[in-house]
Amino acid sequence: MATCMSNVRDLSEINDIVERCIDLSYNQLEGCCFAIESKRPQKEYFKQSNQQIYSKNNKKLSIFNKKDLSIIRRLAGLDGAMILNNKGELMQVGATLIHSRNFINHGKRHAFALGTTKVVNDVVCILASEEDRKIRTFRNGVCVAEIDGLTKMPINTKRRVTELLTSRTTGLIVASGIAASILTLNLIPAIVTISGAQIITYAGFDRIKELFNKNTAK
Repeated sequence: MATCMSNVRDLSEINDIVERCIDLSYNQLEGCCFAIESKRPQKEYFKQSNQQIYSKNNKKLSIFNKKDLSIIRRLAGLDGAMILNNKGELMQVGATLIHSRNFINHGKRHAFALGTTKVVNDVVCILASEEDRKIRTFRNGVCVAEIDGLTKMPINTKRRVTELLTSRTTGLIVASGIAASILTLNLIPAIVTISGAQIITYAGFDRIKELFNKNTAK
């Protein structure tokens, strides 16, 4: 566990990218999957699609360029994952993720998002489900938050969801192995539903940190 803990980082440098990917995931009726790299992983986690997408000036499409957003949104509905680097640049379209882990009652996109984030610590996934119209965020092999994909959240709530995904505390909780009972099964009142998003309130976050500290102190 010590080695696993030492690999857990704060990923707040990609907060803006996560927020924009959440925005692009709304009303994606065909579903979509964004894989966001906080840094370039040492090992490959996808098969390249050979679809190198550039804007007219021969630069990579960027999630921060308003002129590129409509193109990125359309491309997101294609089969496979969109790979973005930590600058928000689109590196691959239609990439095939190679790590899979069963996500009960859901299809291949969920399995690959879960498997990828389980194996690759430096990647988080934002997924829009074609099946139930939910947007889900994944980190370290756990679905951290679930959002109503048809109703936009207030900006502050979206920011809270983003911070929950990228904070080192969440990463430590997930790495400790107690996240299954906290983040995914919703067994404690610290997890609440706000505007269709399952997130941990700040008060609840403190309780979770207390529980985490007790577990790691044993």
